[in-house]
Amino acid sequence: MPKKRLSSVDLSWMIFERMREEVGETRGVTVAVVPDSKLGWRAILEGRGGRYLSPAAIRKLRSIEDEFRSSYSLAGD
Repeated sequence: MPKKRLSSVDLSWMIFERMREEVGETRGVTVAVVPDSKLGWRAILEGRGGRYLSPAAIRKLRSIEDEFRSSYSLAGD
């Protein structure tokens, strides 16, 4: 099945919303989706935002990222 193409902004919001649903309060956390030559795209956290997340929440972010990466590609690819 082909991957659905989305903008980086749409992917960022989808990841942020999923994090809020599964982890809870994500105040102070900013997620950005950037192109990656090996993976296609990757989610990164703004520097201060990563300090607010527990190690379990960061693992959850990576899990969400892997799940979405199998279904979505960046529109700019």
